Amino acid sequence: MRLKDKVAIVTGAGRGIGRGTAIRFAEEGAKVVVDDVNPEYGNTTVDQICAEGGTAIFVRADVSSQASAETLVREAIQAYGRVDVLVNNAICTI
Repeated sequence: MRLKDKVAIVTGAGRGIGRGTAIRFAEEGAKVVVDDVNPEYGNTTVDQICAEGGTAIFVRADVSSQASAETLVREAIQAYGRVDVLVNNAICTI
């Protein structure tokens, strides 16, 4: 459990590499803040993490927006008290 008691934000964690990263971090003991612009995908990731005994919450944020990114960090800190790891996996399409 290399990430035991660490708090990790994973952006773009609703599918693909982001989902895989979030799940792996939870397996390693991290409390994971799952971020995605699509609540259905993000909540599916959270459900999978929690079903496997991990700890995770979903926060919908568009990290191409500074205000939205700040809200993401604020909600992570409110839920878990701090942020130790940030994986910026989200793809911004403009």
